Amino acid sequence: MEAANIQGGLIMAGINFYNANSISALFSSLGNNSTGGVSAFGSIDYSTYASIKSGSYRKLLNAYYERQDSVSGSENGVSTDETDKSYKTEKANATSVRDSAASVNDAVEALNTRELWKKKEVTDKDGNKSYEYDKDAIYKAVSDFVKEYNVLVDGAGDSSDNRVLRSAQTMVGFTKANKKILNDIGISIGKDNKLSIDESKFKKSDMVDVKSAFFGAGSYGKSAAGNASMIYGSAVAQLARMSSTNIYGQNGSFNYMTGSYYNRFL
Repeated sequence: MEAANIQGGLIMAGINFYNANSISALFSSLGNNSTGGVSAFGSIDYSTYASIKSGSYRKLLNAYYERQDSVSGSENGVSTDETDKSYKTEKANATSVRDSAASVNDAVEALNTRELWKKKEVTDKDGNKSYEYDKDAIYKAVSDFVKEYNVLVDGAGDSSDNRVLRSAQTMVGFTKANKKILNDIGISIGKDNKLSIDESKFKKSDMVDVKSAFFGAGSYGKSAAGNASMIYGSAVAQLARMSSTNIYGQNGSFNYMTGSYYNRFL
């Protein structure tokens, strides 16, 4: 609109310098609707030329472009502001889901450090020595996983992207399939699909069972990390699609999954 107004202003500012022939050529498409004849102004009647000279014509143009700008500011009854807000919300969610999925992977990696599962020498009050798992450290590591898992479930559940939702559904379904293993070590699944951990029950559990659940290939923890990776990839793809409106392949097909562009969102 601003560009149109500026252009209109330049035309109006320079109109006084046109001669009759140039004015006639400029507005020849308007035809002659005057009852007063064309006379010295070619195909433009006196009243039209007078409106140009007085600035009325410019005001009409400005009013027209203001209306066009107002119409273009909304599509299908949805304002540009609302569309922009929706875009920002979806992008923020996709970014959050991506980061939460990465955090779940980090939590599982922490549970798979050998140092965590090394038994440490413990001396009781009678001076007797034994080697025990560090239950406090293991509990903290599992609690971190539970926390990050729940954040991911929340974020993915709010996603508008079908791929993210399907990947999250796979992760939740896998966790439910391991309900008994988790319950035996004090981890339960709520109706909202989120996990909760009972510290007392957890620390009374056999740490060998906890290790089996979270450490090594084939464990629940490693598989959960794999599911989180699928969600991560889906969220990255969503961010790439949302930010690549004008990217097309040589054959005219839409393309967002190639090269370094995709990697920008990892």
